[in-house]
Amino acid sequence: MQCKSLRESGKDLKKFDVAYFGASCDPLAKNKQFAEKLELDYPLLSDTDRKVAAAYGIQRGTRSKRVAIFVDADGKIAHIETKVNLRAHGKQMVEQLEKLNVAKKPADASEK
Repeated sequence: MQCKSLRESGKDLKKFDVAYFGASCDPLAKNKQFAEKLELDYPLLSDTDRKVAAAYGIQRGTRSKRVAIFVDADGKIAHIETKVNLRAHGKQMVEQLEKLNVAKKPADASEK
């Protein structure tokens, strides 16, 4: 649901001058198959050794907590969304980007 929501909100997310992606502790092959099945239009990364999840403090056993981490242009964490709405996560991210006053791309660049 969460990945589908991001895909469905892709047009709105791409209006912002950001890079976004999903991350999972699942193996690369499983994530690749999952991304293809859902026709995701953004990268789905594999954190199989869970080092990234541990570094962000979101590791939960062999999995990770569902969160959205917003990193600003200087590489600093601007916001961590811990109450992810799985069905409306894409809209939730758009709203947070607006709250953070993230710059938008020029109109013609967001259509790509």
